[in-house]
Amino acid sequence: MFMQINQKKGLNMKVITMESSAFTALTEQIAEIAAHVRAVSGGRKEESPDRLLTTREAAHLLNVSCRTLQRMRSEQRIAYVVLRGKCRYRQSEIDRLLEDSTVTGEAATPEQLKRNHTLRTGGRPKGRRT
Repeated sequence: MFMQINQKKGLNMKVITMESSAFTALTEQIAEIAAHVRAVSGGRKEESPDRLLTTREAAHLLNVSCRTLQRMRSEQRIAYVVLRGKCRYRQSEIDRLLEDSTVTGEAATPEQLKRNHTLRTGGRPKGRRT
């Protein structure tokens, strides 16, 4: 039954026998090749090109409206690319903005405390404005 299914798909399987010493030598060579490939490719990290997001996609990721994203663009809080008259946002820029806007739970230094306070209050003093 199994052989009939394989014949229908055009698969042809054969059993290969070899000595155990030859098999272990072969697996050791494969392991050496794999280690060499990892060493060569591990030194340089392949960076995938930044994905360009539409205004809607970027607004959805940031959980803001399209108008708020436009305001952030006008205030130069987020970088953007204009292609054929349409604004696009790099994924890395969205990630950077989210990282910069993240309030850390454990602020150990005065700089971190000040940063957290500024993020929470928007940098505005509380109380009446004169």
